[in-house]
Amino acid sequence: MLLPPRLGQLITEQIAQPRTTTRVRRALDEASPYLLPGKFPHRPRNPRGVGNLLKQHGLPVLSARNTAMIEAVTTLPPIVIADLFGISPSTAVTWAKYANDSWTHYLAARS
Repeated sequence: MLLPPRLGQLITEQIAQPRTTTRVRRALDEASPYLLPGKFPHRPRNPRGVGNLLKQHGLPVLSARNTAMIEAVTTLPPIVIADLFGISPSTAVTWAKYANDSWTHYLAARS
């Protein structure tokens, strides 16, 4: 995956030395499947908290999100994107319109 150099460095540091505060927390973090565990290790961090952390390190959150969304709607049908990202189907269709991508060929192939 191609990442901005600063983000790649932060991810590498997080994997090498995850931040823990207590022995109990350290033991729980080791069992966590998440790169950025939340307050409770079995839950991921809040997306807003991750966004704020990325902003603190000078990484463009909104433009990266928008680019990822447009890339996603050009490779998958909007209804699939709606299910994957937990957004409404109409929002996914709006993003597909922003990307100037028509899925009529997909619908024709399905029938």
